[in-house]
Amino acid sequence: MDSKKKKHRNPKRVKRGQGWLLNNIKARKLVYFGHLKRHDSLEEHIILEARLEGKRRKGRPTRRWTEDIKEWLQISPTEGGREAQKREVFRRRVREATSTQTCMSE
Repeated sequence: MDSKKKKHRNPKRVKRGQGWLLNNIKARKLVYFGHLKRHDSLEEHIILEARLEGKRRKGRPTRRWTEDIKEWLQISPTEGGREAQKREVFRRRVREATSTQTCMSE
Protein backbone atom coordinates (compact mmCIF):
# COMPACT_ATOMS: atom_id res chain seq x y z
CA MET A 1 0.00 0.00 0.00
CA ASP A 2 1.29 3.42 -0.97
CA SER A 3 1.66 5.89 1.91
CA LYS A 4 1.72 9.00 -0.30
CA LYS A 5 -0.92 11.63 0.32
CA LYS A 6 -3.67 12.00 -2.22
CA LYS A 7 -3.65 15.16 -4.26
CA HIS A 8 -6.73 17.30 -3.86
CA ARG A 9 -8.36 19.15 -6.68
CA ASN A 10 -7.53 22.78 -7.13
CA PRO A 11 -10.72 24.74 -6.26
CA LYS A 12 -10.04 27.33 -8.98
CA ARG A 13 -9.81 24.59 -11.56
CA VAL A 14 -13.10 23.04 -10.48
CA LYS A 15 -14.79 26.44 -10.65
CA ARG A 16 -13.56 26.95 -14.20
CA GLY A 17 -15.04 23.60 -15.15
CA GLN A 18 -18.37 24.54 -13.64
CA GLY A 19 -18.37 27.83 -15.56
CA TRP A 20 -17.95 25.96 -18.82
CA LEU A 21 -20.76 23.59 -17.89
CA LEU A 22 -23.12 26.42 -16.94
CA ASN A 23 -22.35 28.23 -20.20
CA ASN A 24 -23.09 25.04 -22.12
CA ILE A 25 -26.43 24.58 -20.35
CA LYS A 26 -27.34 28.24 -20.91
CA ALA A 27 -26.50 28.03 -24.59
CA ARG A 28 -28.52 24.86 -25.12
CA LYS A 29 -31.55 26.24 -23.27
CA LEU A 30 -31.44 29.50 -25.20
CA VAL A 31 -31.02 27.78 -28.57
CA TYR A 32 -33.96 25.48 -27.79
CA PHE A 33 -36.04 28.48 -26.71
CA GLY A 34 -35.32 30.14 -30.06
CA HIS A 35 -36.25 26.94 -31.89
CA LEU A 36 -39.57 26.73 -30.06
CA LYS A 37 -40.39 30.38 -30.69
CA ARG A 38 -39.62 30.10 -34.42
CA HIS A 39 -41.66 26.93 -34.79
CA ASP A 40 -45.38 27.36 -35.54
CA SER A 41 -46.60 24.31 -33.63
CA LEU A 42 -49.50 25.16 -31.34
CA GLU A 43 -48.74 22.24 -29.00
CA GLU A 44 -45.22 23.51 -28.29
CA HIS A 45 -46.49 27.01 -27.50
CA ILE A 46 -49.13 25.62 -25.15
CA ILE A 47 -46.54 23.53 -23.32
CA LEU A 48 -44.08 26.42 -23.08
CA GLU A 49 -46.56 28.99 -21.80
CA ALA A 50 -49.00 26.76 -19.87
CA ARG A 51 -50.01 27.23 -16.26
CA LEU A 52 -51.29 24.31 -14.25
CA GLU A 53 -54.38 24.60 -12.11
CA GLY A 54 -54.40 23.68 -8.45
CA LYS A 55 -52.17 24.33 -5.50
CA ARG A 56 -48.42 24.14 -5.55
CA ARG A 57 -46.33 22.26 -3.01
CA LYS A 58 -45.04 23.86 0.13
CA GLY A 59 -41.53 25.25 0.13
CA ARG A 60 -39.53 27.38 -2.21
CA PRO A 61 -41.36 28.37 -5.41
CA THR A 62 -40.39 26.39 -8.47
CA ARG A 63 -37.93 28.09 -10.80
CA ARG A 64 -39.67 28.55 -14.13
CA TRP A 65 -37.94 27.97 -17.44
CA THR A 66 -38.99 31.40 -18.69
CA GLU A 67 -37.39 33.05 -15.64
CA ASP A 68 -34.01 31.72 -16.79
CA ILE A 69 -34.60 33.08 -20.29
CA LYS A 70 -35.61 36.48 -18.90
CA GLU A 71 -32.56 36.65 -16.62
CA TRP A 72 -30.03 35.55 -19.23
CA LEU A 73 -31.29 37.60 -22.18
CA GLN A 74 -32.20 40.65 -20.07
CA ILE A 75 -35.51 40.92 -21.97
CA SER A 76 -38.94 39.36 -21.56
CA PRO A 77 -39.61 35.94 -23.12
CA THR A 78 -42.11 37.61 -25.47
CA GLU A 79 -39.46 40.01 -26.77
CA GLY A 80 -37.03 37.09 -26.95
CA GLY A 81 -39.54 35.25 -29.11
CA ARG A 82 -39.71 38.20 -31.48
CA GLU A 83 -35.92 38.32 -31.66
CA ALA A 84 -35.81 34.56 -32.27
CA GLN A 85 -37.64 35.15 -35.56
CA LYS A 86 -34.50 37.01 -36.71
CA ARG A 87 -31.89 34.26 -36.36
CA GLU A 88 -28.76 36.42 -36.60
CA VAL A 89 -29.99 38.88 -33.96
CA PHE A 90 -30.93 36.02 -31.64
CA ARG A 91 -27.61 34.21 -32.17
CA ARG A 92 -25.74 37.37 -31.22
CA ARG A 93 -27.90 37.71 -28.11
CA VAL A 94 -27.18 34.07 -27.13
CA ARG A 95 -23.44 34.56 -27.64
CA GLU A 96 -23.52 37.62 -25.39
CA ALA A 97 -25.51 35.78 -22.71
CA THR A 98 -23.17 32.78 -22.70
CA SER A 99 -19.84 34.56 -22.76
CA THR A 100 -17.46 33.20 -20.13
CA GLN A 101 -17.16 36.58 -18.39
CA THR A 102 -20.91 36.66 -17.72
CA CYS A 103 -20.97 33.18 -16.21
CA MET A 104 -17.84 33.51 -14.09
CA SER A 105 -19.19 36.61 -12.36
CA GLU A 106 -22.14 34.67 -10.94
